[in-house]
Amino acid sequence: MATSGTYNFNLDIDEVIQEATEMIGGEQTLGHTPQSARRSINLMLNDWQNRGILLWKTYTTAVTVSTSLGTYDLSSSTTDALQINLRRDSTDIELQRISFEEYLNIPNKTQTGRPTQFTVKRDLANPKVYVWPLPDNTTDILQIEAIRQVEDVDKSADQNADSPVRFLPALTCGLSYYLAMKRSGLPMDRIAMLKANYEEKLARALDEDRERASLLIKPRYRYV
Repeated sequence: MATSGTYNFNLDIDEVIQEATEMIGGEQTLGHTPQSARRSINLMLNDWQNRGILLWKTYTTAVTVSTSLGTYDLSSSTTDALQINLRRDSTDIELQRISFEEYLNIPNKTQTGRPTQFTVKRDLANPKVYVWPLPDNTTDILQIEAIRQVEDVDKSADQNADSPVRFLPALTCGLSYYLAMKRSGLPMDRIAMLKANYEEKLARALDEDRERASLLIKPRYRYV
């Protein structure tokens, strides 16, 4: 028996909405359903980022330091920085992340040298990276592993959600649950079933979306 030999399966937003409404069952509703569904998809995708790190939204950016400048803006689509390495003379040196409170407690914030620590202040718009000590040259490069926000869904046809194909089951099941909560007359046990199905699919997808490397945990001793 022959197989297709292709790997192109995907669903555009219109097909995701259709699949989700079919999961709800009952009489189909039209009118503002596509607009309402797109709004629900955007809320759901942002909720996914609140649940953990989505690997496909991580990226690396390089920022050249400036002498005595310790604050660097990230792009408006960036939500956080995971790790920062300082590249000097073709050698990468990992910076230690500290809390913003710890940064505020540094007595001399104008001290210059090779940066060893960083913190991130997540403002309403773009996050800011603070490094300490302040850079003492203009040749070091900050290699920043950051997280980018999920792209908006703004139309139904000829557009896919900003997520891998492996998350389509979670996306469609999640949308069915979101839409079911907005549809009057549905039994509560039906809504509960859709929610449980969604949470199961999402947990399975998030568990698969992880690094395959071994994890080594080392305690850090500090003397005061």
